[in-house]
Amino acid sequence: MPGRGVWCLGMYASASTWLFNVTRQVLQTTQKEKVQVTFVSGREKTLALGGPGTLTLIKSHEINDDSRIVDVVRHSRKILITMRDPRDAVTSLMQAHKYDFGRALDLAEQSARLCGSFAKDRRAKLFHYESGFFEDVCTIKAVAEHLGHGVENGIIQTIYGSLIRAEVEKHIGKMPKLAGILKDAVSGDLLDTKTQWHSHHAGRNGEIGKWKKALTPKQASEVERRVDFYFEKLQAL
Repeated sequence: MPGRGVWCLGMYASASTWLFNVTRQVLQTTQKEKVQVTFVSGREKTLALGGPGTLTLIKSHEINDDSRIVDVVRHSRKILITMRDPRDAVTSLMQAHKYDFGRALDLAEQSARLCGSFAKDRRAKLFHYESGFFEDVCTIKAVAEHLGHGVENGIIQTIYGSLIRAEVEKHIGKMPKLAGILKDAVSGDLLDTKTQWHSHHAGRNGEIGKWKKALTPKQASEVERRVDFYFEKLQAL
């Protein structure tokens, strides 16, 4: 039986952090319990899942450990999934992270496969990047309803207002001076562990179809071959 946690699962570059923050704020507004944020990648020595009086909000892309996936699935009563055209996901990883094509494709494929595995789960609600959900105030209500909560319109507007692009950019700009910010020793990327915003999230424009300019025909074909299940089965969900 699933536990009481909530799992935000997203393909890379699919606005998963935006939806995670919607979910986090909805839970903090509606839950009496403490909301504990946990990022799961499969590389953890131990998995920190909340006990009595704590609701765990889990965020992940790919998880490189089957036993960790089982743990997360067992702990989750609700799942929210974000997906994006893998060609655009690869392009975004190459542009924002400066990954080479091979690395970007590996990450996009791994995260797409995990998302696809749970897209039809009865606990899951799926959001497609191409729908523009991250620029739609109605998404907040949809998330709250999926979690089983009613949220007043004023609160919905407040949550949405805190997550418009200008506010996110403002928050990222302040991160170097905030307490508790982690810094990657190699890339210099900053991470706010509470919101899961990274400094690399700044400067995004939400463009759809940018792969047409950025990928070669050979690269685009390779993405389509490697992530064929997305195009064959998941686009219509």
